[in-house]
This record gives sequence, structure tokens and C-alpha cells, in this order.
Amino acid sequence: MPASPVDGAAKGRVLRSARPVDRRSPMPAWAQVQRDLRRQIDQELPTGYQLPTERELSELYSVSRITIRQALGALVTDGYIERRQGAGTFVADRPEPVQHDLGLTVPWRDRFQKAGLSTESVLLGEEHARPEPYELARLIDADEAALPRLHLKRLHLVNERAIGLTDSWIPDDLVPGLRGRSLDRGSLSRTLRESYGLDPADVDHYLEVGTTDPDEARLLNTPLDAALFVIWSVSRLADGRLLETTRTVWLGSRVRFHYKG
Repeated sequence: MPASPVDGAAKGRVLRSARPVDRRSPMPAWAQVQRDLRRQIDQELPTGYQLPTERELSELYSVSRITIRQALGALVTDGYIERRQGAGTFVADRPEPVQHDLGLTVPWRDRFQKAGLSTESVLLGEEHARPEPYELARLIDADEAALPRLHLKRLHLVNERAIGLTDSWIPDDLVPGLRGRSLDRGSLSRTLRESYGLDPADVDHYLEVGTTDPDEARLLNTPLDAALFVIWSVSRLADGRLLETTRTVWLGSRVRFHYKG
């Protein structure tokens, strides 16, 4: 495949390394096409490369044009391709994924702001409330799990682009008056520290992978079942009392983690 941007003469060029759809796979056909096109964009296709038409792609992958449309729509959402009215579909000049600290020792907002990026956490309303997941509840004891707790949900953005979500549960008696009020400069950790004098002395993190559910997909503006980094966290005060349990998800296509060996 060409290693430099192509011009109009390359219109409709066949993707020679396309992988066929596996009809036996539990993954939907559109997601397989999306995954394969994303692989080629990452490995072979330069910015500005014009993709074949929907009809040509449907013939190439032996799927319907509706399936191709779904795959292309997901790639547009993730910034891999762009549609130009009357011209076609092209590989986009997409931004690099933002980089986070795998050790989770630096607050994500501080890390990205130092890199010159704008950051924001939007506090979502009660309509997005969810029960504390079993995976978190089993990391604390039964008495702690039974405590009345405030649930807060935030949408995280970098340069106005959604990258993640955090659900937090905090014992009500630690944060009187927090329900219904704004967070200090949009930060829960800053609010706990500066308004309530609460600083975690010990935090345990657990990292795994997952996929978006319908609500997460809508909030993150990404397809259903998009890849996620899922981080479960439990923080405690110096006297051992439970401070906060959290579930944070980072969108795999927009965030990468960094560590030094």
C-alpha cells in the first residue's frame, strides 16, 4: 500500500490486505469490518487516503451496504475517517491518544494540563445514577457496603473531546452538604481535600478491560461495545475509614497508559 497521501487518481483503490468477515464469530459483521479498516489505517493507510465507495467495500467484505455504513459511522465517531460532501471518505488526520500515568500517581487533570491540553469534568445528573457494581462492593466489607453513600458521576473531556467517565460513592456522613452543590473547580478530589479536609492515605487500584454499555456509548459518543480501560479504586483515610469507591472507564481509542520499567 502507498506510504504517502494519495490524490484523486487513487479513488476506489482496493484495500489489498482486507480480512474477510468471519460468519462464525460472535462479533457483529459491522464491528469486524470496522476493526479491519482501523487496523489498516493504523498500519498502512496514510492521512488523506481515499477509501473505496460503500458499494465497493460491501463487495470486498461480502456484506450489505448497511453493514458498511455502520462500520464507517463508527470510524467517523472515533476520528479515524472523515466524509467530504461530494468527494468521498478519507483517512483523517486524527489526534494522538492522550497519555495517562499507569501508576495513577498524578491526577489525570493535572497531567493533561501540564501537557498544554484543556481539561474538564462535567458533573452529570441523577438520571445517570447507578448502583455500586458488585466488583467494587466485594472489595470492601459488608458494614462499609451498607453505609448510606452519595453517588457522583462525571464525564471527562480533554480538548472538548470525551475520553472517560467516573462513578464515585462516598459515605454521606463524611460530606454533609455535598449533595446538589458544585465541585471545587470541577474536581471531586480537590473538593474533598479543600472543603472537607479529606485526603486519602491509602488507595488500591485494579485495572481490567471492558466495553461500553448503551449509556456509556452515548455519553462518550462512541459505538456500543467500544473497548475500555476499567479502573476500580478504593481509598481510605489514615484511620482506616472508607473514603471513596470509584469506577473509572477510559475509552481505549482515545487514551493510552504510560509507565517506566
